Amino acid sequence: MKNTATKWKATPQETKQEYIGIIEFETNDGEIHNFEIMETAERILFGGCTNCGFLESGYILKDGFSTDETLQEMLSDLETYYNDGKEYTSLIVCNERM
Repeated sequence: MKNTATKWKATPQETKQEYIGIIEFETNDGEIHNFEIMETAERILFGGCTNCGFLESGYILKDGFSTDETLQEMLSDLETYYNDGKEYTSLIVCNERM
């Protein structure tokens, strides 16, 4: 299983990353989850913005895929994570906040 835990990380706002927007989805039991999304050259981060920076909940590596393709894979893995459990995900890396 590729999904390993990552440490909590607050990324300063001045680092080289681009804000993409918010991703929101509903689980099978009706619970709504949303994450703010940032992009770097190698990965797409999901988490939340605070006044001190971006608080990373996790990320997915781009592995040569386009941003849109990687976002689709990330959304699919996040939905699987919340609907079926982390043992069924293989692409996202996340911390204990999840």
